[in-house]
Amino acid sequence: MPTSLIVDLAELVLKNNNFEFNGNHFLQTLGTAIGTKIAPAYANVFMDRLERRLILDARVKPHLWLRYIDDIFMVWTGSEEELTEFLNYINEAHATIKFTWSWSKESVRNTNGKIEMDLYTKPTDKHQFLSYTSCHPRGCKQGISYAQALRLRCICSTNAAFERRAKELSEYLVARGYEKRFVGEQIRTARSKTREEALTPASQKTQREFLW
Repeated sequence: MPTSLIVDLAELVLKNNNFEFNGNHFLQTLGTAIGTKIAPAYANVFMDRLERRLILDARVKPHLWLRYIDDIFMVWTGSEEELTEFLNYINEAHATIKFTWSWSKESVRNTNGKIEMDLYTKPTDKHQFLSYTSCHPRGCKQGISYAQALRLRCICSTNAAFERRAKELSEYLVARGYEKRFVGEQIRTARSKTREEALTPASQKTQREFLW
């Protein structure tokens, strides 16, 4: 299929998103329709082009800029004032594309030349874990407790950070109806693993055990 035909078909789909409301028909003239299969690919191509231009023209550039769909991970090595300048700059470049951001001085820190990691939670996180009264198998609830504790083991680079976050996790789950003893058992299982073990993908663990 020639490229020109693909472009024509994409334009046909993207420019003819109509919907009906209260007996009236409307044509979407900005953005892409939710649910259109081509929309994610089109949006990714558009954002890639926009981001390349923004970073190329920026006075101070990020050390690392990675994006997956609508989430961006950025490493910044300049000053906080320069970071604010950069964020304001990328938000003024397009009429409708706006970036929201947050950063933490506690989640990642440089301690005597060593990078230490801690959990970062968005302020909007309500910690609405599955209620223990839900009609799910006990194993499912056990898996939630263990998986969340294991996640902390992966993220927190120090035992002190892990213990602090594990205590918070226990409180959140108890508030959702979980027994404290039940949660504590899963946390202890996660605690028994080293961070290196927790970070090793299951497929690699299985392969190593098979080789031994």
